[in-house]
Amino acid sequence: MKNSTATILIIIAIGLFYTFTSSQYTAVQNLRAEALEYQQVLDGAEAISQTNASIEDQYRKIPKSEIERLGKVLPDNIDTVRLALDLDGIAGRYGISLKKVQVDRQEDDNAGVISVGNPNAYEKVNVTFTFISNYSNFTSFLADLEKSLRIANVHSIYFQTNSAGLYEHRITIETYWLK
Repeated sequence: MKNSTATILIIIAIGLFYTFTSSQYTAVQNLRAEALEYQQVLDGAEAISQTNASIEDQYRKIPKSEIERLGKVLPDNIDTVRLALDLDGIAGRYGISLKKVQVDRQEDDNAGVISVGNPNAYEKVNVTFTFISNYSNFTSFLADLEKSLRIANVHSIYFQTNSAGLYEHRITIETYWLK
């Protein structure tokens, strides 16, 4: 009788394990795995917060003059007046007076091109202007344009001579600005 009672109790224990305890044990294991994932997310968020604080500290250490220079390289808006004044300032060093400055926003023609990073982070603008000068001043102007802080690509150059030895130039440059 003792053996049969022990056998019945073992059968009841096995039945309870498979009907109740097993499902609860599986639920506890799933909760532990979920808690581990949450802890990893919290650890990642803490690391991001520390990195962000470090970057902010480094940014505060950058002198304002350098930040202003970076703003000239890739401005956050297209200020056509400032752009025309910058170009006129470069040209003025060589006695060149810019005429017929035209700014034409360019649509994205590289829609099918695969690019690294955010391809929609910047926009392009074409600036066309004309002036009259000799060849020496023209090349000096282009050299200074190349060395200026603003990123600009010379898109096209057209010139025509006259009898006085001066050239009438029409230049189109492509420059960029952040959205």
